[in-house]
Amino acid sequence: MNKSSIVFSVALLLMGIVSLGCNGQRPVPKSYPVQGEVTLDGKPMPSGEVVFVSVAEGIRDTVKVADGKFAAEVLAGDRKIEIRSYVAQEGNTKMYGADAEPSYVNVIPKKYNEESEITATVKESDDNSFSFDVTSN
Repeated sequence: MNKSSIVFSVALLLMGIVSLGCNGQRPVPKSYPVQGEVTLDGKPMPSGEVVFVSVAEGIRDTVKVADGKFAAEVLAGDRKIEIRSYVAQEGNTKMYGADAEPSYVNVIPKKYNEESEITATVKESDDNSFSFDVTSN
């Protein structure tokens, strides 16, 4: 083996090692189980979502609510909570005729979603139970 083939082999080996360690992807953060309930005007919220917003990174974990209950896995840490529930409204029959698709409107006031001050801390454990009470007025 001559000197140039040794240099080429070493350079190729180094490029392979560098490419393994520098793939440009960040490690995927670990998620932890959360569960709980949401009441709307004192009754289980029929359907909707609870959004766990990571204040530091702006990451949003959206968890579906059904019959007032939710369960999923989200990132740990201090989270802002946003709660939404959508109901269908009749479509614009004047413009689109009788087959107009319904539009969906959030019935939860902004103080529980866009302007929410509700917070929760998701722990790095399986003990993350939350209860949220919202009112429609």
